[in-house]
Amino acid sequence: MGYYPYYARSSGFTPLNIAASKLTHLNYAFADISSDNKIIMANPSIDLKNFADLRQLKKSNPQLKTLISVGGWDYSKNFSNAAATAASRETFAQSCVEFIVAHGFDGIDLDWEYPVSGGLPGNSNRPEDKQNYTKLLQAIRSKLDKQSQIDGRPYYLTIAGAAGGGFLNKIEPVAVASLVDYIFIMGYDIHGSWDRYADFNAPLYTPSDPSPQYSFSVSDSVQSYLKSGVPASKLVLGMPFYGYRYTIEEGGGLYSPFTSARSVGYDTLVSTYLSDPAFEQFYHWEAMVPYLVSDNMFISYDDPDSIAEKTRYAKNKGLAGVGAWALSHDKKATLLSSAYNVLYR
Repeated sequence: MGYYPYYARSSGFTPLNIAASKLTHLNYAFADISSDNKIIMANPSIDLKNFADLRQLKKSNPQLKTLISVGGWDYSKNFSNAAATAASRETFAQSCVEFIVAHGFDGIDLDWEYPVSGGLPGNSNRPEDKQNYTKLLQAIRSKLDKQSQIDGRPYYLTIAGAAGGGFLNKIEPVAVASLVDYIFIMGYDIHGSWDRYADFNAPLYTPSDPSPQYSFSVSDSVQSYLKSGVPASKLVLGMPFYGYRYTIEEGGGLYSPFTSARSVGYDTLVSTYLSDPAFEQFYHWEAMVPYLVSDNMFISYDDPDSIAEKTRYAKNKGLAGVGAWALSHDKKATLLSSAYNVLYR
């Protein structure tokens, strides 16, 4: 499963450039929710071109299922309102079915960031989101099943969930899992620019190193979902095709204080940093992820080896599969191929 962000088109990476033969599910990010509780295009002038390309992509890759992903960090403002009442849920669910039928999608992916609390300032949220999330999924599932009876096509319903255990406390995990085809665990942003110290974006396992801040890992996240009652067969392990670049004090490295940090896509890592002799390459054999250090920078990222390791982990745990945010960071499909080869070869 891979996410394609709408804005990738502006850099010349259109849906037609996606290595679709290495995907089973492709999530288009993102659609928005209107003030009257309907799914709407966030960027119509770009989205319509991308939708046309997605339909063409599917013609040459008939195994590919495309889903419209709603929300994300930028477009989750009205999720709570859409889920709040039976009437608003009915309106939203019906608009979802009409949207996917009109534009040729095979399903819908909810990326609500976040129910109950969290997300951007100004997002609507309420304590009842925990129960309303389940009710919203029930409404959508019912509408999708009815549409399947009409046209004989299967329709998919998935969600994206945060890596941290706090997200699981804001939803009803077992009930949610019973309604969706898959839960995409966002197995990244475990550490980042919001922290005080440079750390790993997505460590597979929690390092035993003494750390000045909280310690957590991808494996911890998966275990949290499993312990909450979500079947392994419903889980897709999301992996980052990007890292974080920290500006640190000279002579620092992992766990050093930093003055600034920003995300860096894998393609940029390869073209700018991995080829720069000023950076020394390391691999943390407990966290099972690589990192780079120079005089004043620390970079956490994933490479083909760490992606393969995470894919083997998902396979050994009996998970449904793996996924990526975002395909546009890996235009040559180097990381995608690494995951694919572990799964299918």
